[in-house]
Amino acid sequence: MSSSKTPSSTLTPPTLKPLKLNSTGLGQSAASKEQPAPVSSKLQAPKLTPPKLSFTLGGSDNNNSKNTAKPAASKLTPPKLSFALGGSDNNNSKIAAKPSSKLSTPKLSTPKLSTPKLSFSLGETTVKPSVKPTIWSPTTTSLVLVKRENETHDSMSFTFAAADQTLFDFKPGQFVTLAVKIEDKTHYRAYSISSEPQQKQLRLTIKRVPDGLVSNWLADNLSIGDHLSALNIAGQFNSSDCQHKSKLLLISAGCGITPVMSIAKTLLAQDSEANIEFLHCARDKDNVIFHAEMQTLVAQHSNFKVQLLLENSDGFTDFSINNSSDKKTNPSALPHQTGMVSSDVIQQLYPDLKERTIFLCGPVGFMKAVENIAQESNFDMANFFQESFTPAADNKQQDKITSGASTASVMLFVPDFSVEKKVAQGSSLLELLENNGVPIIGACRAGVCGSCKCKVTKGKVTSTSTETLTAAEIEQGFVLACSSTVEEDIAVALS
Repeated sequence: MSSSKTPSSTLTPPTLKPLKLNSTGLGQSAASKEQPAPVSSKLQAPKLTPPKLSFTLGGSDNNNSKNTAKPAASKLTPPKLSFALGGSDNNNSKIAAKPSSKLSTPKLSTPKLSTPKLSFSLGETTVKPSVKPTIWSPTTTSLVLVKRENETHDSMSFTFAAADQTLFDFKPGQFVTLAVKIEDKTHYRAYSISSEPQQKQLRLTIKRVPDGLVSNWLADNLSIGDHLSALNIAGQFNSSDCQHKSKLLLISAGCGITPVMSIAKTLLAQDSEANIEFLHCARDKDNVIFHAEMQTLVAQHSNFKVQLLLENSDGFTDFSINNSSDKKTNPSALPHQTGMVSSDVIQQLYPDLKERTIFLCGPVGFMKAVENIAQESNFDMANFFQESFTPAADNKQQDKITSGASTASVMLFVPDFSVEKKVAQGSSLLELLENNGVPIIGACRAGVCGSCKCKVTKGKVTSTSTETLTAAEIEQGFVLACSSTVEEDIAVALS
């Protein structure tokens, strides 16, 4: 009998023939019964993926020879590949077990580390839209005229862009002060804005007035491409600061329609819940500023209605534009009545007057009449807002000493500018300062914008407006020069 340890005994056919399949699985060899358990327990595993094991390893687990074990050990290195390809655990070698444990480490899940990079990059993109747009600054950038068009025979709209193409930020209803140089002298005038905020264009609508200095010069001389300097946009009459209801009544007359139109357009663009009634008064149809524009807004917005009140309506068809069938019949007219503003007209047109907020702008006499009507109607005046001056109503008389000055004389002292001069008592402080070379700005010239604020350090003046001054400023001696007259010897400082 040969020994199982010799090479010849392991290579003889009698030893290999007894390997058969029986009813219990892979049978044992009749010539090698000393290790039945290890052979049968290991050979049952290949049922999972037998082709891969037999092809990759190419050997039998029945070989107990040390000579055959060495080549098998060298072949144990491929399990790294077979494991990666989904091989079985039929390898008895401890050496092969180590690579399999290493390959099963969480290294395979490392692609998840790329996720933070994606979320971070997305986070950067969401930041960009939050960057605020650049806003026009009048101290650094001039206005450039890009368009001018006639509104009526004596009024026109000037559309400006910023020289650096920035946006215009303001509150609907506010005005901007232009610095216009005429014959080597700079004049300042305030004009209400008729366009919407947050746009790259700013529209000012200006009307010619008798003996108008700045307004008429602009109408006659300003051309496309011309540059103008300006001061900051300002004004307390606006739909942002003046708290209002969702139902509004906008009332204007003449060129007073300018700030009211800005309010209407902005509310229609931003607030779909607003219910806006617009009453505009004019002499006749030819003097209705923004007629075509109002017509377009009425057609686009069911919550916007316009009524015209004309002193003379000859040749102007009475027509209700708010009726959809009528729009197609006559798209060129707006509903109107003939006559002057009165309590009866207001009550007839707006029976729900007390449910609304009123914004009013126009000539002084017209605004006073509307204010009286509101008070007589027991309207809550907390919901009543009006502009305190007529936009662009400047004339040469505003650049002269007021006619109310007396023959008596008082002294004017402005130490900062070496002014010491005898002047007429009752004269306008603004005009005295301007005529004596003091660089004070009189924009609105009606006690509204506050640009002519100065401090009376000695003496006394009589003031008709303190609208933009705080109680503390008044206590310190600040006045609005355009609304103040000199009553006695005074000393003035600009700061």
